[in-house]
Amino acid sequence: MLKAVLAAGLAAAPLAGAGAVRAQAVEEATSFAVPAGPLSSALVAFGRQSGLQVSYAPEIATGKASRGVAGPLSPDGALERLLAGTGLLWRWANDTTITVYDPTSAAMTANAQGTVPLDEIQVTGTGTKSGETAWGPVEGYVATRSAAGSKSDTPIVEVPQSVSVVTRDQMRDRAVQTVTEALQYTPGVLTMAGGKDPRFDVIYLRGFNTQGSGGYRDGMREFADANYFSSWRTEPYGLERIDVMRGPGSVLYGQTGPGGVIDKISKRPTVERFAEIVGTFGNFDLFQGAFDVGGAADPEGKYQFRLTGLARDSDAQIAHFSQFVPDDRLYVAPAFTWQPTADTKWTLLTEYQHDKIGNAFPVSRLRTSGTTVTAVTALPLYLGDPNWNKFDQEQYRVASLFEHRFNDVLTVKQNMAFTSITLDYRYLTGAVYNNGTTAARVARQSEDKADTYTLDNQAHVKFATGPVSHAVLVGFDYQMLGLDTVFKGGGSYPLNVADPVYGIAVQPVTTVLTSTDQNLRQAGLYAQDQIRLDKWLLTLGVRHDSAELESANRVTNATTTASDTATTKRVGLTYLFDNGVAPYASWATSFLPTTGTDYSGDPFKPTTGRQYEIGVKWQPPGSRTLVTFAAFDIVQQNVLTADPVHTNYNVQTGEVSSRGLEFQATTTPLAGFDVVLSASIQDVEVTGSNKAGELGNVPVLIPEQQAAAWAKYTIQSGVLAGLGVGAGVRYVGPTWADYTNTIRNDAQTVVDAALSYDWKGARFALNVTNLFDREQAICTTSGGCQWISPRTVVGSVRYRW
Repeated sequence: MLKAVLAAGLAAAPLAGAGAVRAQAVEEATSFAVPAGPLSSALVAFGRQSGLQVSYAPEIATGKASRGVAGPLSPDGALERLLAGTGLLWRWANDTTITVYDPTSAAMTANAQGTVPLDEIQVTGTGTKSGETAWGPVEGYVATRSAAGSKSDTPIVEVPQSVSVVTRDQMRDRAVQTVTEALQYTPGVLTMAGGKDPRFDVIYLRGFNTQGSGGYRDGMREFADANYFSSWRTEPYGLERIDVMRGPGSVLYGQTGPGGVIDKISKRPTVERFAEIVGTFGNFDLFQGAFDVGGAADPEGKYQFRLTGLARDSDAQIAHFSQFVPDDRLYVAPAFTWQPTADTKWTLLTEYQHDKIGNAFPVSRLRTSGTTVTAVTALPLYLGDPNWNKFDQEQYRVASLFEHRFNDVLTVKQNMAFTSITLDYRYLTGAVYNNGTTAARVARQSEDKADTYTLDNQAHVKFATGPVSHAVLVGFDYQMLGLDTVFKGGGSYPLNVADPVYGIAVQPVTTVLTSTDQNLRQAGLYAQDQIRLDKWLLTLGVRHDSAELESANRVTNATTTASDTATTKRVGLTYLFDNGVAPYASWATSFLPTTGTDYSGDPFKPTTGRQYEIGVKWQPPGSRTLVTFAAFDIVQQNVLTADPVHTNYNVQTGEVSSRGLEFQATTTPLAGFDVVLSASIQDVEVTGSNKAGELGNVPVLIPEQQAAAWAKYTIQSGVLAGLGVGAGVRYVGPTWADYTNTIRNDAQTVVDAALSYDWKGARFALNVTNLFDREQAICTTSGGCQWISPRTVVGSVRYRW
């Protein structure tokens, strides 16, 4: 037990004062920034910034304050200042652990007599590198722990699937404005399919669309449906990190696609007090202000708070007609934590967001030769009208995260969340422009209301059976979704392509095209055991789900009900070498309910998926490096394809396979130098289809190759200390614009750059994405075109104290 180890170390070592004897000398200077305040908060901040464990009895810090410390110091020098005037001393228990103690306490008296009462020794502080947990902040780019692949605080090298983490520092350095931008340097992730459309975060994992199935927040599903316009939109400034697990995740999360899971972790209250304000400006008339404040509200740190907010007034960062499309946002996220003891913690996360944006699709032109389409291109012509087009969405979220540790064996957790979305979306849309002078347009309006409730109860049990240790997770989760949508159509408003006129009067739409009331309920019971024997780690998981979808069509007065059950599994085996190398192999399955009915009126079955994955992860001991390599083979079945007998109906004989290789290296080889490298090669193929010309081809907009590299260096000393320079390059290979694979979109290569300067708590930054203003549209013959993001210049000033 850790208590016993620390107690034994304390008993064995002689008493010492400031500058106590170390188990191993550590003299490297660290740049500390610990504010004055409660001593407990200061010690937590010291542990996080030094990367050391800090052990002390909580009562010795009660009522004591620290003057704080700032500047480059050794751990000894920093502790001397932090503990000045408190009467407390410290010693090095080993080369990574410091024990703070009261030399006049009973424990010290007992120590002098050769015994230590273990009940008075409690451990707080980091526990891992820089105080990192699977849900907390990460210093720099290299995360070592994640819960995305285990629902527990697990080292990434021990998860038998490919996992990536985009940290807050990386998001800040690249000045990301959306979740899709945050993931642009992550392997196996495709973000260009939706272009710079501000309405949605369109993300593909390993060739499969995650919209409606793969988006999660704090381990709980975010509402999105690829068949409807209303989807939860996430402000990245409110996130601490984004965790991506590639491959099936149904054994932990229930109904998901085979591509993977994207878990966005919210900023949470901290014991350490801090405040931050950020001003951002840029082209496309971008003006944005943000703030983030938090810390302990009492000397003991039992009550913690955080308040994060953002307001933006901007045009959308899209090519050619940004002046027609706003990208305005108001966001506020109060959060509160109550931690009465070291074993009990309850966090309340709340969030409100209001977006006023618009669509970003241009007119597309089909070039034909006879009856065959030979090319599709985008015209720099706005299809909508500023008097009518709008995308006005309000969303609310309340989440409760509770955990209690009974003892070293049992910990229970309960996570709950309620979300609500209200959307009013109006737009003009039309057919493709085909060698004429007029683009036909019709008015449309969608009014959506979506409410979701999620509950996830977990029991974490740790025990041993002889030489074998177990970390068992047993859980039950429940999800409810209510979606009410009314989609209406209106009149026709043709647009002269050569001389477009905007600001026209559009009449209110009155014709109800569809009116749907859907209710989804899903309940799942799951279990996982991480079994460890010496250096072997066997991960076993199983889950059983039942899902019911009731859909009422108010136009036809027809109601359909589909009830599905599924059992999903995962098996993974990892070997942990002492040098940090961890080869692994795994097999996992997924299921995802499918809406609709066939010709006979029978509800569709869920799509199912299975994946084989082998790989190797490398995290050298004591380094800030994580390298991963994976090879995978995925098959998704029960995919909808055309009914060969009944026109306009589907059957479930379709199949899609995805095979590929992925590589990522995230490293800080020296202080101030952060690097991210990624590459993926994938062969995605339609292996089952009744659609003529589709079988054996690649799905539209799915590239075979992707690669990205980002590096930033900040000078650490001298007259230029604090100056940082960064650059990145992103490559996406050619894609097909049609399902017959006859029309190709060109590959794209985009360069990003960054410049920053840190000075006395202030940070000045300038970021440019698409530095050379590469202009290109990504098109399909059936869905039109999207421009890639044009050159975007963003400047920011941040002050943190």
